[in-house]
Order: sequence, then structure tokens, then C-alpha cells
Amino acid sequence: MTDSIRFKDVLIPAVLKGNKTITIRSLAGQRYQLGEQLQVVRDSDGERVAMIEVLSVDSISFQDLDESHATREAMPLSALKKLIREIYPNTDLLTVISFKLIT
Repeated sequence: MTDSIRFKDVLIPAVLKGNKTITIRSLAGQRYQLGEQLQVVRDSDGERVAMIEVLSVDSISFQDLDESHATREAMPLSALKKLIREIYPNTDLLTVISFKLIT
């Protein structure tokens, strides 16, 4: 079990507002479990800024990302795809972690 999940600084405000309700990760994201409560950690300084609960963990291919994912990521689809390619340049199979903000 993991007890925390890191987010890039630029994504933290959307998490805290409840606008960002998914995170897209590599297949390593499969380690998160349904119902697991995680500390949200800011990437730049390691500060714990919130708690989330995992609602689902699903696999998806990069080409199947669509507007619904972008909306739940709180960004345009083009920006989402660009960000994912920057973080995971050679990965086509991804993990979508759906979550809700607890605190």
C-alpha cells in the first residue's frame, strides 16, 4: 500500500478546488487501490497539502484519451496530451486514477 501521491505544483490548485478528479500515470499507477486514502504531496517541496480517496484505477491507451479525461484533469485535451507526452514520452498504456478530495 502507498500512503501518498505526488502532483506537479501547477496541478495542486485544481486538486484543492475539486476541479481535478483524475490523474493519469504510467502503469506503475496500478499500485493504487480502490478506497485507498492518500496524502497529496506537492512535487517541488514534498509538502502534504490534501487527502484524496481513490475511486477507481483503470488502464487506458494514450490514443483513447478524450475530452472527458481532459475535463476531469481540469485542462484542455491538447494540454493534457502534451503534458502526458512530456512526463511519459515513450508510454502508450497508462493508468487513470479517479479520486475525490477528502480534505
